Amino acid sequence: MEIHGQIIYGLHFRLFKEDKDVILQLYAYFTGDINLCKHYGIDLRKGLFLSGKTGVGKTVHMKILRQFMSYKERFKMKSCTQLALEYMDQGSQILTKYGRNYVDHVDQNTINQSYCFDDIGTEDEVKHYGTQINVLGQIILMRYELFQERQVLTHFTSNLTAPQIEQHYGDRVRSRLREMCNWIQYTADSKDKRK
Repeated sequence: MEIHGQIIYGLHFRLFKEDKDVILQLYAYFTGDINLCKHYGIDLRKGLFLSGKTGVGKTVHMKILRQFMSYKERFKMKSCTQLALEYMDQGSQILTKYGRNYVDHVDQNTINQSYCFDDIGTEDEVKHYGTQINVLGQIILMRYELFQERQVLTHFTSNLTAPQIEQHYGDRVRSRLREMCNWIQYTADSKDKRK
């Protein structure tokens, strides 16, 4: 993983001891290591929710690990701030695109696209022609339906804790996230790696 990080981000990239437990959990999940998943209480039928302080490596780790997946399984990364801006410009079709009907075509097959929504909680409620909405809250509710009906996985990264998620999005969204995702928390010892 460190070598892939150096290829993508430069030779200065490295993994840190304080993140070992998180990296092992991510390794277990993305390799499907049943014993390690069992040890960490990870359910392979769920997505991931990475939570930690600013700069600890949540986005970087997800971007690196997606490189180990086949194209068919690979999730797309989407910034929540960018999502909110797209909604302001294009309106409800953004909800449909990312929440319900977005499909990809792989080997002549149509599949629902898996996503990693990056930095949830940083986006503001936005308006499109006077209609104010919490875009990501709505998308999470729609992705939950995809999870229920088609087992489509969704991943998230955030600086917010579970109580902060509930405060920001409400208990319905928090409850659905709990059912949809394995929660992986970076420790308080994890440092900001940005220079």
